[in-house]
Amino acid sequence: MRLAPDEKPVAEAPFGLGPFGGLAILTTRRLVLEAGQTEESIPLRALTSVRAGFTRNPAGAFWGALLLVAALAFAAAYKPLETAVNTLGMAIEKRMIDKPLEGEAYGRYVYVSNGVIWIVMLPLIGWGGFRLASGLIGETELVIGTASGELRRSMPGRREELLEFGAEVGMQAGR
Repeated sequence: MRLAPDEKPVAEAPFGLGPFGGLAILTTRRLVLEAGQTEESIPLRALTSVRAGFTRNPAGAFWGALLLVAALAFAAAYKPLETAVNTLGMAIEKRMIDKPLEGEAYGRYVYVSNGVIWIVMLPLIGWGGFRLASGLIGETELVIGTASGELRRSMPGRREELLEFGAEVGMQAGR
């Protein structure tokens, strides 16, 4: 990033890793966003709004905990449920047929391996755990508005550097 002679850096904030990550640098005249091999420059006079805030998602944490508990309970209680369904099926069969056919025994109506049930439940357990953790940890979000749209970046947890950067951009743009 090259600066003009009367321009100096004021603040910077990292946005994490990956193609949507990068670094935001606030100078006395503009806001520079760097990500990978790209660089975008926004003059401070072009900014229409700046919002920075930290929020937790209690509803997401609740639904994550509920999904986690339900998946664990179903996976753990599957064999007793299978036995109950098979017993009910055998009782119905005994009532429907007075005498069992010779050579035929009452059979199992439902049989799924316990390992298959756990394999099916593991993604639900993982998703529930992720929703629970991300809802409790929360996220810090920085939104920079211009006339042509918004730049929205969020990072997990409370990131003081992002909150301070948003306040500094607001002060520089409002002078």
